[in-house]
Amino acid sequence: MRLLERWLSELSPLQRTLDLGCGAGSLRVQLAHMTVIGVDLDPKQFSRNRDLPGVCAESHCLPFASRSFDLVVCHHSLEHFRDLPGTVAEISRVLKPGGRLFVSVPDGDSFSDHLYRFLLCGGGHLQRFSFHGVVSAVESGTGLHLTGWKELYASFTFVNKQTFLPSPRGPLPGPLPRRMRWLGHLPRLCFDAARLSLNIATRLMDRCFSTRLSQYGWALAFGPEAISPQTEAACWNVCMSCGAAIDEAPDESVGRLLYRCPYCSHLNVLFSNDRS
Repeated sequence: MRLLERWLSELSPLQRTLDLGCGAGSLRVQLAHMTVIGVDLDPKQFSRNRDLPGVCAESHCLPFASRSFDLVVCHHSLEHFRDLPGTVAEISRVLKPGGRLFVSVPDGDSFSDHLYRFLLCGGGHLQRFSFHGVVSAVESGTGLHLTGWKELYASFTFVNKQTFLPSPRGPLPGPLPRRMRWLGHLPRLCFDAARLSLNIATRLMDRCFSTRLSQYGWALAFGPEAISPQTEAACWNVCMSCGAAIDEAPDESVGRLLYRCPYCSHLNVLFSNDRS
């Protein structure tokens, strides 16, 4: 998101960013030279990225002093937090005056989110967002204003053999057993073919019938300024391996039908951003 990139360019290396629900680290390329502190409930996540200092904590009970961060990033994490009002209140507390917040969340009514919840028995998605719902929750809880947003498109990265590897026995609430263990016995080629088919089919349906099957959710930027929000153009080209959206995929094109992701070097089908 260009607005986030501009915000990051305005931060000095000494100013602090909180990566809330960080996993192994959010937006690694964009945040590479920033002072970032991660928060996650799973201590194993920090072993996957030794360069990210972090703490294990609940999102609604952060172990930081008030007014201690210049930017908070919730990158595909807000939907996993069980106490949304408490989390938003804590974000407001730890942000400095003039601080900013970046959020990316799935559309709770999208095909992608429904498929994710079905295959992974919920997959840890505890919140189901609408656009106005998430904006209202953040603005009322923090006093910040929506300053820019961008539609995000799916690449169905969760349709991956690694996701369905065998896990501890026992059912979870939902229609299917934990992690659908039987899918883990299928060859990797089946997952690659299914993911490719989903990407092509949803985008063709969208183009031909004006559906929104390939839409994933939104990237939202909140700041102290009460201005008309900037709307950034969406991009259909999202890497099926790492999930990175590529605004200028033709610059990475391999022939006329493929492009190579500049972040992970995975080959992807090249889609035109022209919806007409």
